Amino acid sequence: MEGIHGKILVVDLSSSITNDEMIDESIYRQYYGGYGLGVYYIYKNIVPCCDPLGPDNILGVLPGLLTGSPAPLTGRFIVCGKSPLTGKGSRKNGKYSTGGWGNSNSGGMFGPSLRKTGYDGIFFHGISKHPVYLLLNQGVASIESAKEIWGKDCVQTEEILKKKHGKSCEIASIGQAGENLSLVSGIVTDGGRIAARSGLGAVMGSKKLKAICACGNTQLNYADKKSAFALAKEYNKKIQSYTSNKMINGFFPMLDRISPMLRLLKSGLGGSGESFAKITTATFGGSKLGTTVANVLSVQTGDAPVKNFKGIGYKDFPFKKAMKLRGKRFKKLTKRKYGCFGCPVQCGAILEYENLPYEKKTTHRPEYETSASFGCMILCDDFDALMKINEFLNRVGMDSISAGNIVAFVMEAVENGILKQSDFKCTEYPDGFLPTWGAAQWVIPLLKLIVTREGIGDTLADGTMVASQKIPNTSEFVMHCNGQELPMHDPRFDPSVGLTYIIDPTPGRHTAASMNTEAGMGLSYFVDGLEFEDSKIPEEQAAYFANVVKFHQTYETLGLCMFSTNFGLYPYLQMMKAVFDWEVKPEELLKTGHRIQTLRQMFNAREGAIRHELSQRAIGNPPLTKGPTKGVTLDLEKLAFIYYKAMGYTEDGLPLETTLKELNLDFCVKDLAIAEGNSNRLKNEWIEEGNEVNFGFRYKKKG
Repeated sequence: MEGIHGKILVVDLSSSITNDEMIDESIYRQYYGGYGLGVYYIYKNIVPCCDPLGPDNILGVLPGLLTGSPAPLTGRFIVCGKSPLTGKGSRKNGKYSTGGWGNSNSGGMFGPSLRKTGYDGIFFHGISKHPVYLLLNQGVASIESAKEIWGKDCVQTEEILKKKHGKSCEIASIGQAGENLSLVSGIVTDGGRIAARSGLGAVMGSKKLKAICACGNTQLNYADKKSAFALAKEYNKKIQSYTSNKMINGFFPMLDRISPMLRLLKSGLGGSGESFAKITTATFGGSKLGTTVANVLSVQTGDAPVKNFKGIGYKDFPFKKAMKLRGKRFKKLTKRKYGCFGCPVQCGAILEYENLPYEKKTTHRPEYETSASFGCMILCDDFDALMKINEFLNRVGMDSISAGNIVAFVMEAVENGILKQSDFKCTEYPDGFLPTWGAAQWVIPLLKLIVTREGIGDTLADGTMVASQKIPNTSEFVMHCNGQELPMHDPRFDPSVGLTYIIDPTPGRHTAASMNTEAGMGLSYFVDGLEFEDSKIPEEQAAYFANVVKFHQTYETLGLCMFSTNFGLYPYLQMMKAVFDWEVKPEELLKTGHRIQTLRQMFNAREGAIRHELSQRAIGNPPLTKGPTKGVTLDLEKLAFIYYKAMGYTEDGLPLETTLKELNLDFCVKDLAIAEGNSNRLKNEWIEEGNEVNFGFRYKKKG
């Protein structure tokens, strides 16, 4: 096989046995790498309805199929498995009844390093008796004691393992949050890049697996190496001409100053084509702002949620406050640009900040999601606090989106008198403390309680949905979809994002396929011969959305960055030919993506994890009376029904038997009866709780 190792590593942590397993090329052709190969292996090998934190769950760690190749923008790796956070994930007697499909990805250098070990993925079974880490050293896999690194944060873990095994090694590890099984913990690489969502850090912690240390120099054979590098050189040259555009680079750092005007004009940055590609590429790369370019703009336009989704940007987090967290402030602290492997854009940055309470004074620049989660979401404009919060979360390995949601949940409970100062008593503060809106000084003390599970932190560590089940009268404060805390993109501002939240097998995710983010911002200009219809009519858009979803699965499982679709024409099919010697036509891409998405959907169907519980506040029930999204109330049920029909699913989201057979997923047909039974059971439970059912969807309560 060209461009593929053709084998995976299967690790049984219970017995400390590792085995190589060969994979036929036909499987790669049907599922690619990343979570495509991951869901194929896990679906066929996991024990259905197992405890996500038990020995029967399987954790997959896989690079994208193009990761580590000459293909630009392919530095991603994916973690996947059964999520303890989503599905019907309420805790009972210390265990979780069910969970849905979970996957999360990250960039940096770990993915390519993992590929150089000679494997296309690793799958972990069982639970180790003692803390361990997996060492992959020049093609040899061994399970090593993690005694000296258990309890260390992720930066310390990397430093210790690199000192022991060499600086060329790349590390993926969990921090104290994952060790303590917080359901909002992630897996950290490069000292601050996190595969954060779906609670898979807790799965890694439950297996007593502290880290994966990848050291290797195995080279892949490419079908046409010369052509692959030529295609990459030509593409990178084009991107560099964009990032070096002085006019655009000079303008966009000032974008936040005109954001109030953009709000009044109801104008954003949407667009497509080569001119838009030039603007977005220069904005992310050449301007050296990265995603922080949106810090002020998103608050002003209504994209960013404010005060736990109940506030209004210009009123509750006005322009002067938002400007304290503008991208240009981070730019001044930049020590060096940072980017993932094979990326000509380099949108990240390593900052130097003397006020950090660690010996090491460098940190990754906070991304937009973190800036909003601990900015407008909790009404905090303290730049110093944001810098320290960001580094703290990176070190302990906690998802900043979920963490910000939890803090907002707590602050609203305090505002309503439900939580008192005495509820926050702890070793450090024997008399307690009171986290109120904007009180930056109490954020890290609260996060420390969550990480260590001390006092009320034990209740909060499993996320806001579980916390609301234990703290009376707080259910309205939970901003989630099926247990996953919502990202910093308000569905009232972009309904297609809301549709993405409820229909993707990993719910509540802004990095899943989104109509406006992708089709409306360059996807039709990304691949030769592949165009995506769009519409201003929601019903038509929901039908067109199916093809966007199908294509998204292909580029994510190949290892491409989600921003790549915004950067103009990419040598997509040509690169697959040069690397794998595959003649892939556009229609085959869509069928492959359809297959991957449908198998992820079948995983949830078999687990009884297809639900559409989306917080009423987030969809405008009741609607806001002021601001850019005033008067907006969304009806996502109808749109989801149209999307499901276009995908070949029932109105409950169950793939049809004909659809499974058309996609060569015949091995799933036997599970349809179980899936239908689970769907009916959940529907009956929902009705018994006093809720109504429309189109078979279950997120709208009576009244």
